[in-house]
Amino acid sequence: MLDEHVAKLIDKKKRFVLPMLVFLFAFYFMLPLSLAFFPDVMNSSSVVFQITWGWLYAFLQIPMTWIVGWLYCRNAKQLDQWIEERKQEVVS
Repeated sequence: MLDEHVAKLIDKKKRFVLPMLVFLFAFYFMLPLSLAFFPDVMNSSSVVFQITWGWLYAFLQIPMTWIVGWLYCRNAKQLDQWIEERKQEVVS
């Protein structure tokens, strides 16, 4: 029974972590790739504060990092709560 709970826990964690890792790597590496392949677009002025799209994308990585960190903390709390509930089931 305990192995079943551990397998479910690992599955729940993988369902969150793997898509998040794919998103993070894609978001992070799109900046250098877009600068390499689309330099004219990335150097043109955006509508926000008249800075270039490259700088805007670079600055967007800061709130994206905070949001992903918050999502991870929220998910970790839910997993911790799920673990505590399973512990209570096993004990009783």
